[in-house]
Amino acid sequence: MTTNPATTNPATTIPATTSTPGRHVPRVYLRLELVRALRNPWTIGFSVLMPVALYLLFGAGPAYGAMETPRGTVAGMIMANMALFGAMMASTNVAGSVSDERASGWTRQLRLTPLSPVYYIGAKLLAALAIGLFVVTITFAVGVATGARLDLPYAAWAFLLAWLGGTTMFAVFGLAVGYLFRGEAVLGVVGPFMSLFAFFGGVFIPLEQLGSVMSTIGQYTPMYGLRSLLASLTLGAEVEPVAVAGIVCWTALFAVVAAWRYRRVAGRE
Repeated sequence: MTTNPATTNPATTIPATTSTPGRHVPRVYLRLELVRALRNPWTIGFSVLMPVALYLLFGAGPAYGAMETPRGTVAGMIMANMALFGAMMASTNVAGSVSDERASGWTRQLRLTPLSPVYYIGAKLLAALAIGLFVVTITFAVGVATGARLDLPYAAWAFLLAWLGGTTMFAVFGLAVGYLFRGEAVLGVVGPFMSLFAFFGGVFIPLEQLGSVMSTIGQYTPMYGLRSLLASLTLGAEVEPVAVAGIVCWTALFAVVAAWRYRRVAGRE
């Protein structure tokens, strides 16, 4: 017996292939993803509170936050770092949505439509970008309101890097995890891995303080490249080629794994 998509997922309003021209399916699915992402108060609330609380604790609160840097203040640098971290955390929630879709059978229903893996990943990415923009905007707004400062145009570039860079890489990471693991295992993978990425990427503690071995390992982890480029903008540090290469390679790897697993999983579940 064929499962009725309208009973397996509340967002199942994509018509079947026989009644909807294929060219309309990606647009309809994108609209559904955007609405679902922006109407989830728990996801948005946690994604905003976490980076703002960390900024207030480590940036606005301590006296060193007012210290000058080549392109602003220490609080401004921490504000940008926390905005980046918030965008990363928000975008990994894609993994949870993928896990729910697999459990409900919605993924298999999508295979009955002309929706290709490219459009599927693109819709998830755009929904994550919408949430990421909200998170980064709020974090920067709280930072500026509490005295954090970054000089122009570096503040604008830091904003764009935190938003676009952090969201893109970790949205596709969330997709890859969501299709590699099932159910509660997704949360068990995302949480520890994000903590390890942040630690080895130097998001909270400068790698120089952890010794040469940790610094070397950290250069080849996903968050390092984004954090390093952000330091180049906020502190005037030299751009590292390994940072740029790491961003491109990790994002491409996550995207390939996500597309590969989508093709394999959707046909079975």
